[in-house]
Amino acid sequence: MGRTIGFIGAGKIVDIMLGALGPALSGDELWVWNRTASRSEALASRYPVRVAPSIRELAERSDWLFIAVKPHAVAKVLSEACLHVKEDALVVSMAAGVTIDSIKAHFAAPPAIVRIMPNLPLSVGHGMTAICPDPAVRPDDVESLLTLFSTVGRARLVEERLFDTVTALSGSGPAFAFLFIESMADGAVLNGMDRTQAYEFAAQTVMGAAKIILESAKHPGELKDIVASPAGTTMAGIHSLERKAFRAIVMDAVDAAARRSRELNG
Repeated sequence: MGRTIGFIGAGKIVDIMLGALGPALSGDELWVWNRTASRSEALASRYPVRVAPSIRELAERSDWLFIAVKPHAVAKVLSEACLHVKEDALVVSMAAGVTIDSIKAHFAAPPAIVRIMPNLPLSVGHGMTAICPDPAVRPDDVESLLTLFSTVGRARLVEERLFDTVTALSGSGPAFAFLFIESMADGAVLNGMDRTQAYEFAAQTVMGAAKIILESAKHPGELKDIVASPAGTTMAGIHSLERKAFRAIVMDAVDAAARRSRELNG
């Protein structure tokens, strides 16, 4: 018998998850609630999900209850849900910067709570999902979450102290990668390539490079050295990047995103 899974929130990430995880959730009963009802109804028109009339009814039904709202809205929705969450339910928060302890504070008798951080590439089966369970979470629920998100990429257990880093690295990281790919393509267009072809070459190149890192067990620096022959084109490009502090710029971007995640919780 399947679970009843409820989503508080009907934003982009829930839309992406329902689309990507649909086959893995086919045996479950899915419900969604959103403060703007039309957004819930839009999801229900495209996926096998039912619209709950209230947070209370959603909480009373759900074996797994996903908190999928912006960080500033978490306290509001939990104040409405806290008295109605089932005793043996699993609460799964996707809110950046919101700690397990701050979620627990809304409950007289806290349920099992897990923080997760999925990312956009799960929409194409290449997601990277971080999972941090509270000690009260049943091992079989942890395993079920790992298995579920592994169907659309990779899923790993991560300590909560690293969740701001995860938010910056894999949560925000796709946007940094998109910017890099766009910039590579712009360089090709500058040198005469058609833009559509440039995007294809740039995206495929970055995807292939990432795949080599994941599958070869070689250090990125070692792989870079394989491509960068003496006095060649690659070294000329690397020299240009290093002259402009490319690595420090990327490190600063991840650090800035991590600091912002910590500010959201503060």
